[in-house]
Amino acid sequence: MFIIPFVWFSTLSFLLWRKHGGFDISVYISLLYTFTSFLAMLLVAFDMLGDGGILYFSSDKGLDFVPTLLYCITISLSILPFHLVYTRDIRNISCVSPFMFDAMSLFLILESMLNLYLVADSTLDILSGDLAAIRDSVYAGDATPAMLKAESLGFIFRVFYYFNMATLLCLPILFYNICFRHKPWWWNFLLFFASLSAPIAGIQSVDRTEMIYYALMMVFCILFFWPQMSRRLRRKFLLFLLPFIALGAVYVTVVSQARFEKQDGGAAVRNMQYTGQGYLNFCYFWNYANYDELTVERIFPYYSNSVLKKSSSLTRREERSGQQGFFISVFPTFVGDIMLDISPIGMVLWVTCFAFIGLLLIRQSHRTQYDISEVLLIFTMACIPVFGIFYYRYFSLVYTYYIVLALLYYGISRYRIRL
Repeated sequence: MFIIPFVWFSTLSFLLWRKHGGFDISVYISLLYTFTSFLAMLLVAFDMLGDGGILYFSSDKGLDFVPTLLYCITISLSILPFHLVYTRDIRNISCVSPFMFDAMSLFLILESMLNLYLVADSTLDILSGDLAAIRDSVYAGDATPAMLKAESLGFIFRVFYYFNMATLLCLPILFYNICFRHKPWWWNFLLFFASLSAPIAGIQSVDRTEMIYYALMMVFCILFFWPQMSRRLRRKFLLFLLPFIALGAVYVTVVSQARFEKQDGGAAVRNMQYTGQGYLNFCYFWNYANYDELTVERIFPYYSNSVLKKSSSLTRREERSGQQGFFISVFPTFVGDIMLDISPIGMVLWVTCFAFIGLLLIRQSHRTQYDISEVLLIFTMACIPVFGIFYYRYFSLVYTYYIVLALLYYGISRYRIRL
């Protein structure tokens, strides 16, 4: 059974590639699951289970046909809306509310400046310190230097800092400005710097996740806007990115080595387990999770925080792990997280609604005209299956703020509100 996801997503990637006449965003998302399924296949074939976040100790238990088929179908359904987007057909992306667009850009740039203030005096010390020890202390609940510094801020600034994760929206904003608005270089550089705010903040906890997430969504934006970029612009942009790609690769490598060098198999095996565990843990959830208590703190964090007064905190996750009888803070893909929270039936309904909303947003295939507000929503929706190779991205309130910004700007553009 463990071969089926690799064959499924390989076939899906090929069919999408033929349908789109080349590499497109839907092909990219499908290939991500092809890659993780390939790693899962290797992990099972070479018996590298039981460590690195993989809940299974034996591959002959639980990798059954039903969860495997459900895994493939639900993820494919989440890719369906993006199949309608043919980036080569796009001729123009309009901006109905340019003033609000620039205001939102400025808001995110100022957010990144606040983040820089908070991390500036501790980042170098962290990078030159014992990375494994720092990571362990954060996992144990210790506050990072930036968090301690943020507590000294006034109330307004503390609230403002909640939007730091929303700075990822600067990626599509940056590409749109480069391709369609031709803003000055210094403005685009500020947007690029602002887009790096979350990965820079992640260094405080010796975190790789934000860096990897950023890279995945950067590739998504490159693919979306690539047909709109001239050869000269493509070359200049890729040359500009090279030093940042190198720095990011070095950081992820060093952090991985620091965390895993003393463990069996070393960093290489642990990275395979880190990336390839999604399908395996999804099947484990299917077989061993109980649904005595359905919970929505990760699926609908606004409702859960405001009405139920519950959040996906470390204490809450430990409590739920005790209820389930296994550690839940692993990577089961986004469909695994949703299934664990609201049951298999709830997960199927959720993915169906996700696909339906995506289809309503994009409306038809081969569109030649979009508004930037639609592109921002497509980007926020794509975050779910793209980073969903690991887990459900919008599990916490702070990770959902750029959905709020994207929806707010979409409403302003959709109803032609002039500000």
